[in-house]
This record gives sequence, C-alpha cells and structure tokens, in this order.
Amino acid sequence: MLIEILERRLLFQPRPVCEALPTDLGMDYDESWAETPDGRRLHCWHIPGDGRPDVTWLWFGGVGGNLSLRVGEFAAVRKYTGANIFGFDYGGFGHSVGKPSVRSTAIDARTALSHLQRRYDSDLGSTLYLGVSLGAAVAIRLAAETASPKGMALIAPFASLMDMARLVHPVLTVGGRLVKPKFHSMSYVSRIGCPLLILHGAEDTLVPPAQGRKLFDAAAEPKRFAEIPGADHMNIGDAPEFWDALCGWLDVLD
Repeated sequence: MLIEILERRLLFQPRPVCEALPTDLGMDYDESWAETPDGRRLHCWHIPGDGRPDVTWLWFGGVGGNLSLRVGEFAAVRKYTGANIFGFDYGGFGHSVGKPSVRSTAIDARTALSHLQRRYDSDLGSTLYLGVSLGAAVAIRLAAETASPKGMALIAPFASLMDMARLVHPVLTVGGRLVKPKFHSMSYVSRIGCPLLILHGAEDTLVPPAQGRKLFDAAAEPKRFAEIPGADHMNIGDAPEFWDALCGWLDVLD
C-alpha cells in the first residue's frame, strides 16, 4: 500500500480548479468533451493555428495542473510553430471525470486521439504528439500500441517509473526495485514508428538529461536529441535554443 501511495504521488498531482482560458491570451478555441469507453468525460480544447493549420499538436500534459495552467505554453507553441493545438485533461485533472492511474491515462489518450480525429477531422498524417514529462510516457505508449503519428516531440521524458523511483526515493523503494514496471517507456519507444525529437534541459535535476538520452538510445531512426543549455525542468521553454530545435525539426518534417 505504501508503494502504491508513493507511485501516485510521484505520478499525479492534479488540480481541479481551472484558472485561465485561451481567450485570456487572445486565442480562439473550441471546448468539447470526449467520452471514454468506461463512461467518463474528458475536458478538451482545440486551439486553431495561424501558420500551419494543416498540422495539429496532440498535447499530453505532465504530472500536475490542468489545461488552464498550460495556456501560456499553448500560446508559445502556437506562436512559434503556427500549428493547431489539441489538449485534454486526464481523468481527475481539471474538469475531467475520474481518478488518474497508469491504466486510465492510456484509455484517456486513445479517447482523446479518437475525439480529435472525429470532431476536427485530423488524421494521423497531420498529427504530431507533444508529450511533456509524464505525458511523454503516455504519448509513447499510445504510438506504440496504435498507428504512429506524423512525428513525436518529447520534453524532459523519463525512461521508466522505476528509474524515477530510484532517483527520487532510492531508500524507500530499495533502489526502485519495489516499484512495479509502470510507465516503462523503454519497452515501447523502439516501436513508435515515426520521427522523434527529444528536448531536455541540461540543468534538469528533476528528470536528469540522462533519462532522455537513455530513451533516445533505445529509439529507432529518424531521431534527434537536443540538450538545451542552462535550462531546467520548469523553464526549458524560455530558452531560444528550445524553439530553434523544435521549429527546425518541424521544418524538416514538412
């Protein structure tokens, strides 16, 4: 039981209160709800792009917050890439119904992808996955278990929950050995079947860049790794080098 509680604390820190909207930063958006096979409703936003309207980022959020706390990130990605953005909250985050777990996030990801395709007519050939930290693990699993998207960009990903337990709570988890093999991206990443970009802050102490490198080494070509100098886990998007790497990769895909 203690290990299960620790896993939840490592993985999920949702916030139920929504504090901002895309319109606060001058972005139009469409709000919708996707229903999972087990009857839960997921809160979704679609923000139209202004430069690459034929490309859509499917955004997989990290351990905490909700859509409203990512408005600034959405605005930056839209500004620099010009693409549409489709974001959703996992069950238990924001207005989405449910309790987050490894299993439920996999269900939520499949549901969000299906909803994006049906409601916004976005096929996989025009869809890019953008996974942030824990969201990278969700995105990798989705691509490995279903058809691959046009490309996948991962920001500060970890190789496995076991690795993170070993880093964050080495004594309590006996070097990670007490943690079950959950969010084990190493077992999925070689099967994603699409161009991969991994972006990692050189000064990231929460998820060290060695974790991103480990995933990168296990992935198949084509792939790129961009280590962003001076950036940590929370401010990587403030670095011009981050946007140079992301936009340069996107230009090659086009």
